[in-house]
Amino acid sequence: MLDQALTDLDWYARCRDRARRWHWGTELGALLTGAATVVAAGIQAPAAVTATLAGMTVFIGGFRQVFGHAERHVLASEAWSRLHLAVRRYRLVPEEQRDESVRRRLLEEVETVATTELQSWAASRRGRQPGPLMGSQLP
Repeated sequence: MLDQALTDLDWYARCRDRARRWHWGTELGALLTGAATVVAAGIQAPAAVTATLAGMTVFIGGFRQVFGHAERHVLASEAWSRLHLAVRRYRLVPEEQRDESVRRRLLEEVETVATTELQSWAASRRGRQPGPLMGSQLP
């Protein structure tokens, strides 16, 4: 069970980090192209240059909205954090005391994290705020 939890933990970390990089990239791209559009208009650059920069700004804004990397980063971060704590609690139990109930609680937490993350993502896609996080606690 611990192997599955660690595999999920690694997946959420990769997903979180990738989404964070995309989020920062799109935010910086929007800032740069938006600022460049204003500068190009101010120095009376050719219309094609100004229009291209403005078009890039609009494209990046749409890209950001469609793919929602900021939201994905938050969801993956929350899932990673909850799973990380569950694994930590599991590892705090001495190996000789890790009976079926302790393993079951870890499994329940892994399943709850996955279910909650999916439900939060689905709710946000529908335009609603995600519900409260639930989950079991390991000793």
